[in-house]
Amino acid sequence: MQKPVLPINEDERSRAIQKLGMIYSPSEARFDRITRLACRHFDTDSALLTIVYKETQWFKSLQGLSVCSTDREISFCGHAILNEDEPLVVENALQDSRFVDNPLVMEGPKIRFYAGQPVKDPFGVVIGTLCLIDSVPRSFSKEDRQDLRDFGRLVEAEIAQPMEDSVLSRFVFSLTENQRSLLIDPIIGSWNRRGLEALLQLELQHASRKNENVSLIWVKLSSFDLLLNRFGHERIVDFSKFTASIIRDNLPKGAGIGSLGADSFVAVCSGMPADLVSRLIEQLKLQFSQLTLETHGVKALVDVEIHYLTLSGQDLKGTAVQVVDKLLTLV
Repeated sequence: MQKPVLPINEDERSRAIQKLGMIYSPSEARFDRITRLACRHFDTDSALLTIVYKETQWFKSLQGLSVCSTDREISFCGHAILNEDEPLVVENALQDSRFVDNPLVMEGPKIRFYAGQPVKDPFGVVIGTLCLIDSVPRSFSKEDRQDLRDFGRLVEAEIAQPMEDSVLSRFVFSLTENQRSLLIDPIIGSWNRRGLEALLQLELQHASRKNENVSLIWVKLSSFDLLLNRFGHERIVDFSKFTASIIRDNLPKGAGIGSLGADSFVAVCSGMPADLVSRLIEQLKLQFSQLTLETHGVKALVDVEIHYLTLSGQDLKGTAVQVVDKLLTLV
């Protein structure tokens, strides 16, 4: 196995990634839509947006894997970022001396095919890749390479969008990388309970100053025990990630989502009128009733319960811990 060498502009890369605030930050629907489309377009097991930073590659968005990061020294993307503009394509890792005995090839996820398009920040600095992974060898045509470049350009267009000023964005940038890593659920890619409560506390304070309301939407996997017994712990992660991604995909800009465990998620939405909250809940119910998750060849519906709590006026003076506890009594 060959470990990837560091680019000559590694210090510049690190500063660019720090400025973007994308490392150890929650998954975002805008990137999930692209990786989801790429996974479907190329018919691969996985599609990921990776940020290659220091000793880590962080998966800012991923389809088909159950971890949010891996070590950089065993990463394929560490090699791909050296290409600048062209994708790195490994059609059969077992026939490539750089990767044949790589742990990601020998063990899970047993990578056989890899294609990674370098992704740049608005100033042309490569920060990571949009990559495809499959467990079987496959060819990758000239047209495929161009399509992957185009998907990469879509990612870059999103990265170039001005960061909106919201409580959520200010919260992310107020944290150090170490703090963010402690407040993120490393499996789901959302805030964990501590992160959720820290964000909610800021939202409550902001809404109180602005005389706005804060709505919490609690989505719980009602079939969690049944799914766990049927599919086991390894596959239940797929259902949890699927649930979180649907919630993220429907939330308005500036809304945050946190996990209270593998079966429970809370979205924090500020300043939404009651009719829009009701519409959002109905939209979520409809999506969950129509979508089927397919995991490792097995299809299953994801049944959920949805409850909500809207706070205004004096209710905003409570602590985030008290508010979350109150929400969980609504069952």
